[in-house]
Amino acid sequence: MLFVSGYHELMRDGLAGFLSLIAATIKASRPRFMVIDGFRSAREFSSTELELSQFIHELSAFVSAARCTTLILAPLSGNEPHPEHTLVDGLIELNRFNNGMRRAREIEVHKLRARDHLLGKHFFKITGDGLVTFPRIEASPANSTSMPDFQSRLGFSFPDFDQMLGGGVVRGSTTTLVGPSGVGKTLLGLKFLQAGVDLGEKCVYFGLYESPERLMAKAQSVGIDLSEALKDGRFTLDWHPAVELAIDELAVELLNVVRRTKASRLVVDGIDGFRQSANRTERFGLFLNALTHRLRDEGVTTLLTEELPLYADSTPLVTLRASAMTENIVLLRYVEANSALYRMVSVVKQREGAHDCSIRRLTIDSRGLHISDGFIGPTGLLSGHPSLAPALSVSDPGSRQ
Repeated sequence: MLFVSGYHELMRDGLAGFLSLIAATIKASRPRFMVIDGFRSAREFSSTELELSQFIHELSAFVSAARCTTLILAPLSGNEPHPEHTLVDGLIELNRFNNGMRRAREIEVHKLRARDHLLGKHFFKITGDGLVTFPRIEASPANSTSMPDFQSRLGFSFPDFDQMLGGGVVRGSTTTLVGPSGVGKTLLGLKFLQAGVDLGEKCVYFGLYESPERLMAKAQSVGIDLSEALKDGRFTLDWHPAVELAIDELAVELLNVVRRTKASRLVVDGIDGFRQSANRTERFGLFLNALTHRLRDEGVTTLLTEELPLYADSTPLVTLRASAMTENIVLLRYVEANSALYRMVSVVKQREGAHDCSIRRLTIDSRGLHISDGFIGPTGLLSGHPSLAPALSVSDPGSRQ
């Protein structure tokens, strides 16, 4: 590593003296890589744009002949073209993006001769191990070679619910569990993973809100015991607390844990956490579409949980829902009847097969999850706007949770 200061030559002889110093250094040391830092000084010492263009042209010819790869570090000064932009082989911009109080580093390759580089801005960060880049998942080419096995279905070991799904979800598909907080989305996802580990499959829970200790205690309280599977590696719990995370970094971590464990089942608990981690929220739709395709390429069967408002809101939703990107949608809702709250579950969409369209009651107690038979009662239950009709029939008033 050789450090050379060219400021004295610039002061005395201008760009011609600086170029002579570079040439003499390369001839003497034969470097294979060179960085010219602080190019602003070279620009300040050029009398005209033509003189600066001539300097860069001669520099490019010399380092090319010497087979010395060279980086020129220049300050960002707006979008106007400069000679150091147009005459070089590559142009890479580093910048910061501000979103409220958050700051994110971004990198963009504007040009790279004879290379099919990724267009657009990408997130990067500086860590103790160096600079780490996270290419936007929607900009990276996907394989899209895997096809779901429509004949193979994965169940929840929850007979009544599996029956509603027509035997389970198709292997390799993506399902969204939609509902308000506390309605049972997480427990239904853990039930899906428990069914997998009981069959010896590798399963992953990727969470953004509940800590591992709370999650395991919550599961055990309803008879879902994953402690042994966690010890022997059949079950992997990957938790990311709600701090300033980057959406691309989360995607890389998610795909890495799926590949590392060779998981066949995956629950992403809290897809809203990905949306909140997006500095540029307008890209979330394309991001989610690309992420679900990548998960299908990995051959993993995925359940996503998505939050709905606790109380019905007449204001139309302006955010893109994860359910639009998935093959299956399971909707869970609270319903008020007879001065009590009840959980309701319904399979709204299932692309690869027939399913039960009826609305069922979901009960959660220390014995686990239970589903009642269908009923005839008020309409508009799952939408949160029931119309006047006979009251809901309750068969088990002792387990209203």
